[in-house]
Amino acid sequence: MTTTRPPAAALKFLTQAMIYPIPFITVALWFVLADGGHSELPGGWEPIVVAVLAAGAYSYCELAGFRTQPLGPGGTPDAIEKQSWQRFSTSTLLRFAICESVFFVGIALGFVAQSYWLVLLGGVLTLALVGWEAWPSLRNQRRFAASLEAAGHPSYLLGRAQDVLGRPQDLR
Repeated sequence: MTTTRPPAAALKFLTQAMIYPIPFITVALWFVLADGGHSELPGGWEPIVVAVLAAGAYSYCELAGFRTQPLGPGGTPDAIEKQSWQRFSTSTLLRFAICESVFFVGIALGFVAQSYWLVLLGGVLTLALVGWEAWPSLRNQRRFAASLEAAGHPSYLLGRAQDVLGRPQDLR
């Protein structure tokens, strides 16, 4: 018998699986770019580019990353919930890719400047961005649900009333 994961658990699992390579690649590149254990801090334009790209990724995710067309009327609750989760998953993966671009640029600039610090900077900023903007947290689900429900139709992205009201912790 096969069991299916709820959409939130499946999306968290996918996002977690995509996060894991970032620290591993960062550590692996230490052996490539850190000369004898240490490399010099780059003092030029490269760290500024990584920081500005991180700021741009954050700005995009905050301003446009959670926007979507509101849901229209009609449809069964199951179909609406499925459509809402599909749209939220697509948006999450797009935000993840935008945040991850900071890491890839940090790697490329690390090779250009021959400095491991750029890879480390890109990795740290990417993990922070992904944790805040792309992780399918309740905050991000609420922001996206608000966008879906802008026309006044429920999205069921946060669950349905009968799913929530029956739990004892929600009756307090």
